[in-house]
Formats: sequence, structure tokens, C-alpha cells
Amino acid sequence: MSDSTISAEVLHGTPLGELLEADLPTRLAALEALGGAITSADLQDERDLHTGPELGIASVRVHRLCTRLTGKRYQWLTVEEADGRWATTAFHPRTYASHVAHTHGISYANARRSVRLARQLRDDIPRFGAALRAGQIGPDQIDALATTALTSPTRIAALAEPITTDASAAEGAEAGESDFEEAATDDTAQTVEDFLLAQAQDMRVDQIRRLGKHFAQVADPEADERGYRQAKEREYVELVRTLDGWHLSGFLTEENGRLVRAAMDAVITPPAPDDQRTADQRRAQALADLAHLVLDQGLAGTHASVRPHLGVLINPTDLDRLLREAREGTTAPTEQTPCSTPTPGSSRWDTIPLRDLIGIDWATQLNNQPPTFDDGTGPVPPALLRRLATCGDLYRVLFSPEGEVINLGRSRRLFTPAQRRALIARDQGCTWPGCTAPPAICESHHARIHWADGGPTNTANGALLCYHHHTVVDARTITMTRHDGVWIFTRPDGTTINTNLDPPAKHRDWPDTG
Repeated sequence: MSDSTISAEVLHGTPLGELLEADLPTRLAALEALGGAITSADLQDERDLHTGPELGIASVRVHRLCTRLTGKRYQWLTVEEADGRWATTAFHPRTYASHVAHTHGISYANARRSVRLARQLRDDIPRFGAALRAGQIGPDQIDALATTALTSPTRIAALAEPITTDASAAEGAEAGESDFEEAATDDTAQTVEDFLLAQAQDMRVDQIRRLGKHFAQVADPEADERGYRQAKEREYVELVRTLDGWHLSGFLTEENGRLVRAAMDAVITPPAPDDQRTADQRRAQALADLAHLVLDQGLAGTHASVRPHLGVLINPTDLDRLLREAREGTTAPTEQTPCSTPTPGSSRWDTIPLRDLIGIDWATQLNNQPPTFDDGTGPVPPALLRRLATCGDLYRVLFSPEGEVINLGRSRRLFTPAQRRALIARDQGCTWPGCTAPPAICESHHARIHWADGGPTNTANGALLCYHHHTVVDARTITMTRHDGVWIFTRPDGTTINTNLDPPAKHRDWPDTG
């Protein structure tokens, strides 16, 4: 084919019959001229001449034409690739897909997909190629079948096997066994590819994908088993600590991925009215909720339930300070309590410890080990330290001068199993307004008076809060009071969070676990 183009002026006045019988360059020039005339038309003029449904039909016709041309283009690609002269062009491509990406101005991934489909239409499913060029099926449908059905040599070979329908079997029985065998070997007999093509023409892309998977499982079930074993070998989960948290990445098999997703979906509840978290953030919390659930309920091995199962090592001086600040109501800067510097004469100067006014006691601070996690890493975020100091479980460990453990004690502040069952029966889930988290993913919270402030561990002072809203209540210093059987949540500025006094509907399909 010559690289020269034929101008629209040369084509002007040429009868359509002559164009249809002309050589390929002339037909391409006519197609380009018609395409230019269609695309350059003014949209407003088209609106004046045609209705919306008419233009919609025009869109469908152009789409079908583009589909048929795509099938023809795939044929041309296979011819150019087999010719081999593409490798000697000035671009010097390393692969034919690179050549296609460069000449067509498309991405390499798109070019590689086009080349793959062109080869498959030529070698594996030629009848699908003919149907594509005839406008009977689209490229997306073919790609859905190719990615699911053409996944092993056995499956590709099975496409050429003949199919015996009920009608042909009956005819064969009437004509005799020998005549039926002769008919089955006829070149015009329907093959598996013909059967799949007839089914796919009336299916959506997702239905064709399911059809391809079903064919693949029937034609070569061992390939699925090999794929599962290979996927099992590639399975991994990596949880690496970074500067500001943990980075999670990995790959799971179809089975394990569905198990994890089903478990996460089970603990994700509809967001409360004030929940502004994104879907990704809520899924991250759901994964943490699963860890909470396993550890809180003692489901891992035979170990007892541990709460909040975040190990932090803290010296007595820092612990006393945290407890004192909790009793005095000192909180971290939040949206309700912005950080600001007090001015002389204000009442806040009376609440600031003298140490903070005259400077840091460096000798004491440097001699005391800073709070760390139980593996020796840190630092521990101050907000987390405050939360653990007010609602965590404390263990006291005394060391000798030689570093030997000489005493191990425990100060229990958790609600007993009987008390928790009573809270479950009363609250039936998270008490935050609008939250429907079930009891299984809720913690027992010292609601009216914190434990650090001398609050008792009993049902009158207890309330269920899901893991997310337990953190919200502590971080924002929200107070809780009970009125007519409903918990009222109050912000530091005195406004309430409750939208109404009707308790929200709770999940009742969860077991009441203590």
C-alpha cells in the first residue's frame, strides 16, 4: 500500500459503486472523507435536524462500524507482524507491541492487548474474528472470553471439538450409527467455539466471563488446580513499620481473600450520621476490629482475654503524671480544645504545673526511660498514652538493681464477664448515636466517671462503645450521661451529639459474647 493519500476533491463525484470496488487506499480515503464530514458537522445544526433518539441511533451505528473496523484492523496487525519489516523501521522497536504503540499513538498496555487479541482471533478463535468483523460481537466480549477460556493449550484445543446436540443425536439414531458417525465428522458440524459464539452474542460482558470460566473448568479442571497451587505459592502478607505507622501489602488466594473480605464486611456497620470517614478508612478500622475481636474474646489459642492488648512500658513517674492529668481534665489539643498559649493573669496559669513554667527538669527526664511499646520501639503517641492510662489494664513490675524481676502485680479495672453480659443485655451494641455496631466489636467503657478519676467498675458506670467511637469519646473528651434509659453524649462546649432520644436499632444476629 502506498503511503500517499487521496484527497477528498478526487473522490468528489465518484459513484458509490466505484468506491466499493476501488482498491484499499481509495476506500480508506473515502472512509476518512466521510468520517471527517460526520465529525466536523455542527452539533447545533444536528440538533435542529434530528431528535435525541435519532442521534442516539446514529451513535449505535457508528459504534457498530467501529467494532467491525476493529476486527479488520486486528487482521492487518497479524499480517504486518508476520511480514517482519516493522523491526527495521527507524524507531527500532524491541517488540511488535512497542511498534504498534508507537505508530498508533496508544499506551504499551493497550497495544499489547490488541496484539494478543489479534493473534488469538487468527489462531485460536477464528469464528469469533469473523463475527467481530460482521458486527455480531464486540471486542470487549471477545476479551472477556479470551482471558477466561484461552488459558491453557488443552482448553484451546477443546474449542475445535464437535458438539452433538439433542437434535443431531436423534437424527443420528434414526439414520443409523454409521451415518451418524459420518455426519459428526463433517466439516460443517458445530464445534465448541460455534456453541460459545452463539451463546456469547446475546450475553453481557460479565455473563460471557462466567461462561468462559465455566468452559475452562469443564475443558481443563487441572489447570485451575495448577493455578491455585501457583497462587498459593505467591501468597504473602507484609506488615512493615514506617515512620508514622504501618504499611500493609500482600496477595491472597481467591479463597483466603474472600474469607478476609467476608470477615471485614461482617464487622463493618452502616456509618453513623456524623461519621465522615472514607470507605477505605472504614475498611482499615474493620481490619483492626477483627484483631480486637480475636484478642478481646481470647480466641487465639488458650490465652485469656487481654485488653487493650497494646503493650506499653512506662516508668512510674510518667504514669503518675498521666493519671494526674486525666483526673485534672488535661486533654490533647483537639478541634474542641485548640492549642494556645495562656496569657498572664488568665485562669489557665493556675492549672499549669510549676515545672512547665520554670522549664523542663532535664536530669529527671533523661534518667527515666521514655514510654515505649513492649518491643522497645517508640515513641508512643501522647494521645494513645492518655487513652491507655485512663482505660487500659495496668501491670506493675518491680526490678532489682541488677535488673531481675522481684515482684509482679496486677491492678484489675476490667468489667467482669457477668457485668459485660448485663451491659450487652441493656445496651445491645454501641451506644453512640446512630451507630449499629454489635456487642461483639464493642468495649465496656467507664462512661460517667473514668477509672482514673475513681470511677467504679459497675453497670451503672458502664456503657458499650465500638472500638472507633471509644477512641472518639476519649480523644475529644466527650462526657456521657444517662437520661430515661438513653446515653447522652455532650461535647466540651456543652452541645449534645444525640439527634433524638430514641435508641437506634441494633444488630440482633450477633452472639452475645462476653
